[in-house]
Amino acid sequence: MIPVQLVTGFLGAGKTTYMNRLLAATDEKICLIVNELGAINIDEQLIVKMDQEQIELSNGCICCSIQNDLSKTFYQLAAKQETFDRVIIETTGVADPAPIIQTIYYDEYLRQHFKMNAILTVVDASQMDRELFKEGIHQIAYADLILLNKTDLVSSDELDQARRRIEQLNPTVRIVETIQTEGDYELLENTFQLSRVDEQKLSQLTETSESVSSLRAITLSAERPLSRERVTRYVREVLMHYEDEMYRMKAIVRLQDEERKFVIQATNQLMGATFANEVHEGDRSVFVWIGKELDQDALARGLKACEVEQDEAYSS
Repeated sequence: MIPVQLVTGFLGAGKTTYMNRLLAATDEKICLIVNELGAINIDEQLIVKMDQEQIELSNGCICCSIQNDLSKTFYQLAAKQETFDRVIIETTGVADPAPIIQTIYYDEYLRQHFKMNAILTVVDASQMDRELFKEGIHQIAYADLILLNKTDLVSSDELDQARRRIEQLNPTVRIVETIQTEGDYELLENTFQLSRVDEQKLSQLTETSESVSSLRAITLSAERPLSRERVTRYVREVLMHYEDEMYRMKAIVRLQDEERKFVIQATNQLMGATFANEVHEGDRSVFVWIGKELDQDALARGLKACEVEQDEAYSS
């Protein structure tokens, strides 16, 4: 399957700089999708040929504009999958990542050809107040990796404050401080699946509830092993209840009669779960829910009902 990377961020945060760095440095053939060809300033030295719908680049990559709906664009790309290694979507004008993720996962044909690889958001450290508009909050909440850019333009106190505000919105996200989008990360990282570092960070979180505007990031824990059947039903029912208002969830779970960590993550109503290779130390499970107007008490009751010591079946 072809990996898909989303690159989001408010205007002026540094997405164009990141894109040009990536396109100039990569050996992969990339298909870059943007809403309009003028929405991103491709380095003129990279451009070989341009027409109404596509820019051909000197490194073999192409840049397509979304002339119709995104689903149709993906169908066209699926027929040409031999010609490129990766799809990158720059979300100018499509600020909310959810519809893009849903486009892939709700279509069985596209799901066989494409897989979500990373959701990267570029945040301007010097403009955090401006970043926290509705779409900016969504971009931070959905992200797996945030480039906290332009750190040379702020003081150490302002930088710490920016990190705290991001962590209020997304407690599990990896934050990399950058100048001109250069920092300690790889240009093409696979961050959508939880890494060992993500698992460790998640397992160390304590119970908290942070609110920014109508968005809440709630961390819950269970101190006893959980039933796999109950916890799967619990997560699915919560996702169905909140529909598009639940942005992200991540969990490290200790299951009954299972030594390995059980890792769950979801985006909107799309849920994935797998066993990690590492042994789960202790009995504690940790869940992080990020969404709009979440009922913390109801979420906590549902998690409590997943504990194996309780005989009653979980009910919503």
